[in-house]
Amino acid sequence: MCRNVYLILLILVICGCKNRTAPDRDSSIASQDIRKVPVSYATGFDIKYYGGYTLLTVRDPWQQADNIEFKYALTMDGNAGCPAGYELIEIPVKRVICLSTTHIGFIGFLGQEESVVGISGKNYINDEYINRHIETGQIKDIGFDESLNYELIVELNPDIVFLYGVTGAVASYINKLKELDIKTVMVGEYLEETPLAKMEWVKFIAAFYNAEQKAISMFDSVSQNYNRLVSLAANVPERPKVLLGLPWHGTWYISGSRSYAARIIKDAGGEYLWSGLDYRDSQPLGLESVFEKAFTADFWLNTGEVNSISDIIKADTRFSELPPVSSGRVFNNNNIMNSFGANDYFEKGVVEPDIILSDIIRILHPEILPGHKLKYYRQMN
Repeated sequence: MCRNVYLILLILVICGCKNRTAPDRDSSIASQDIRKVPVSYATGFDIKYYGGYTLLTVRDPWQQADNIEFKYALTMDGNAGCPAGYELIEIPVKRVICLSTTHIGFIGFLGQEESVVGISGKNYINDEYINRHIETGQIKDIGFDESLNYELIVELNPDIVFLYGVTGAVASYINKLKELDIKTVMVGEYLEETPLAKMEWVKFIAAFYNAEQKAISMFDSVSQNYNRLVSLAANVPERPKVLLGLPWHGTWYISGSRSYAARIIKDAGGEYLWSGLDYRDSQPLGLESVFEKAFTADFWLNTGEVNSISDIIKADTRFSELPPVSSGRVFNNNNIMNSFGANDYFEKGVVEPDIILSDIIRILHPEILPGHKLKYYRQMN
């Protein structure tokens, strides 16, 4: 679903486990753990092993979170004692609910779509398997935001609910589901600053399916290709300037230089117009200040829900004067959409950063990848 699950408290987040016969302190666990899953790019989670457990820690999984942790102890032995401070989850999970389209992307990448019994916002999902089973009633739409259908969630009897939080308000949903004896798992991939860091959360998701080694192999293949492409674009003689996005109700939300979007533009041999803004998320800027800088752009990417240049100009006639518009260098990341308007860029794109990078390199520097056919991007007419 769209990332608009807004929730309210920060406490009562982690449920302690019953039958705590394992070590009482995280320090004793950390001193004896064996790391089997390398985490090279992502900063929001850790995977460690202790005894018969896979220990997962998620750190600061929403904007402005500070020293917030969620801890999960995964085990194939349901009778095992649980380390203190960790929520016990039996694996492999068989029934899951996903509150974000990226969760669908990760699960599909691992070939575990059959485990999905519930989703949030069917009109935002592109996956053919999921949509087909929504139509037959085998997968249910449990709603989103304040309209979550808790009765239906209980009826679906999930092993876990994968969710995310934009703010600390997410704890209100966690607490409500906890009252209903429903286990929840926080996923914070959207906060990562680089494409490979976002994708590396596939290792986190894979742990719930006891499929870490498969995830490692698949991630390594993608990351090697991504880094190869970065090397190809590293020494380009010129870096074209790139404008991103479109204003919303008179305000243009501009991503900072530490954002995913800024990083992938840099990796593709481009110069993000706002590379001097030292923040990660999107912040509002006045239209006039954006226009002033936009007139220096060579390319314009990610233009939102519009489908043509004429749609862009309808939004503001001044857009017709921008260099990318007059030169025909406007490209949108909505090349794969279904009849509901669900955009695959926001679903499978999370596990195909190398393909997205190839698209952008082909747009900015066609001489580097002359044979590449755009997958997620299309040129606006």
